[in-house]
Amino acid sequence: MTRTSPSSATWTNNTVLQNTDAALGAARSDAGPVAEISLPTIVSNYRALKSLAPSAECSAVVKANAYGHGAAQVSATLFEAGCRTFFVAYPHEGETVRNAVGPEPTIYVFNGVHSDALDQFAACRLSPVCNRMEEIETWLRSELAPPYALHFDTGINRLGLRLTDLQKTVEAVSARPPALVMSHLACADKPDAEENQAQLDRFQEVRKAFPGIRASFCSTGGIYLGANFHFDLMRPGIGLYGGGPAYPSGIRLKPALTLTAPILSVFDIKAGDTVGYGATFKAKTDMTVATVSLGYADGYLRSASNFGFGILNNTPCPILGRVSMDLITIDVSDLVDRPKQGERVEFIGPKAGLEIQAEAAGTIGYELTSRLGGRISMQWRTEE
Repeated sequence: MTRTSPSSATWTNNTVLQNTDAALGAARSDAGPVAEISLPTIVSNYRALKSLAPSAECSAVVKANAYGHGAAQVSATLFEAGCRTFFVAYPHEGETVRNAVGPEPTIYVFNGVHSDALDQFAACRLSPVCNRMEEIETWLRSELAPPYALHFDTGINRLGLRLTDLQKTVEAVSARPPALVMSHLACADKPDAEENQAQLDRFQEVRKAFPGIRASFCSTGGIYLGANFHFDLMRPGIGLYGGGPAYPSGIRLKPALTLTAPILSVFDIKAGDTVGYGATFKAKTDMTVATVSLGYADGYLRSASNFGFGILNNTPCPILGRVSMDLITIDVSDLVDRPKQGERVEFIGPKAGLEIQAEAAGTIGYELTSRLGGRISMQWRTEE
């Protein structure tokens, strides 16, 4: 498929939200799962995170479709709230964000730049995060105007320039220095981990090698580690959406996404009956169960089988048996009133906490929201 380059005519900050508002009624389908995203909540979370380091710039990580929350809608909203730097993983994600926020903000691409992507970087005015010497050489040869960043690996051993090449890197970029140097913490969600201080010490060496260049070190968990980790630019991701490590006292983050799905059928089973593929659940007593229109094809994890839960009428309803492609069966025996077909069950939201559900599925909130699939009807609320 040929990808078209954005034009200045599409760089209108209100277009996305206006189109979204107009489509809400038509897009909503009560026959299947619905994800409602509160854009004001994301703004509130952004401001709460920013308040922890008033002297630093607060950017927004909107890769993976803003962790499943809608990159175009989230980016446009945060731009209106004052955010001027965004991070994505791939150039095509950057194109989505550029179309949403217009020409002003800087959009960094975490995964770097390759020669075959230069046209898209140029058309969308994207800024690469260079992770290898070859990427630095590619970008400097291109003479493209947008600023670039250097990412140094200070201990996560995943991606980034090696510290053994620090002086070589300084010399390579002396004629056209980067706008930003950065690194990434391996254990930011573990405040007492020795690796945090060790990585900080290494990053301080990087900072000294690039005097006068802005520095960025912390994502959501790193922000919570304190002022020594903040530097000039913070990069919250999951915290924008109300997930991630426990936030410190003084701020409150709220989940921005509520995932619900309708009940298709309610029926009774006898002690000894089994539920779902593989008969992995056997009833110990007579029960009332409900089958819900949600499954792993919608991005809800199969690993939640027999461990996850839904919330109906403020009551936890455990998942019984395996999560299948389109359906989940839950225990509704404890409800005061027998539920009816069409009633909606909450699987992520203010009552079914994101990180609690993620733990039940043996994963993290990042995966739970970023996996939500195209069959889910996405609804964005622009007002509280």
